[in-house]
Amino acid sequence: MKFSDIMKLWTLVVSIKAINQIKTAGTFVFDKYFKGKGKPVLGNTAKLKIKKGASIVLRAIAPGADRLVKDTKDIYELTISLPRFGLSGQILAHEINEFESLEGEAKVEAVSQKITEILTEHKEDYMTTIEYMATGALFGKVIDGEGTVLFEFNTTAAPIEFKGKDNIAALDEIDAALVDELGTEVPYEILADATFISRVAADAETNNFFQTGQAKWLDEDGKRVLVVHSKRYVPFRASYVDENGDKQPFIAQAQAVVIPLTQDVFKHIYGRADHIEAMKAAPKLFFAAKPEELPKGKGWGIETETKMIPYCVRPGALIKLKFSA
Repeated sequence: MKFSDIMKLWTLVVSIKAINQIKTAGTFVFDKYFKGKGKPVLGNTAKLKIKKGASIVLRAIAPGADRLVKDTKDIYELTISLPRFGLSGQILAHEINEFESLEGEAKVEAVSQKITEILTEHKEDYMTTIEYMATGALFGKVIDGEGTVLFEFNTTAAPIEFKGKDNIAALDEIDAALVDELGTEVPYEILADATFISRVAADAETNNFFQTGQAKWLDEDGKRVLVVHSKRYVPFRASYVDENGDKQPFIAQAQAVVIPLTQDVFKHIYGRADHIEAMKAAPKLFFAAKPEELPKGKGWGIETETKMIPYCVRPGALIKLKFSA
């Protein structure tokens, strides 16, 4: 089989299916909180409907961003241009000559492996960017593809204090705050900085929770997770660059954020790729065009793209905590 005949096997349908099925190393935030909660759109813009909540304040950070906001009684409606990320891969002429030395199934398998390698590299790059955007969304920020914070949702509610308080009493306050925001009790976990977790652990030790089985340490993919009274305290050290160019932690020292584990809080929107072949297919989170022959006999090109944005629907449910010294 000729090399060109093998490339014809990689139709648009096959290419799109392949990149969406490729398993990468995985991401913590997107895979855990956003995956499976996507909605396709046909245009280049999307309307994000953010539930206001009683204590939520919207900050428009990017220049001119406030013009994209429609403020209704219960909802902020943000009109966002979907950020586009595209990559190109090539199989060059000298590589094709090497493939031509093979025959039959060995040749088909080798070429397919090369294409899959290119698609995998692209998807891993996309997932790195998506993870950064999802991390911002996890804390009520809408971040574009260049890392610029377009909008940020701040709460006027005071953080729930853990110092000098029975652990169960503090958890009861969290439960009550979530019910006030979401109308029902939902499962949740707590993302915290190292100091907050250390102080919760010290309190658990003082109250003999480890000895009685009410507290324990878990090793989860390299993360040292603390569980007290069945609630997980997960260490989180990610940071972002603010509007002044300074690096800031998502979670400040001795603080934590409650992350509800429900379908109603985190979502993402994705659109069609800016490629003529994309018009023939429904929007997918990841797009890959069928391979095309490059001009002047240079080889073959493989184009991929993703166009998406993750966001938090209910920023008021991101309850803030602190454990003062």
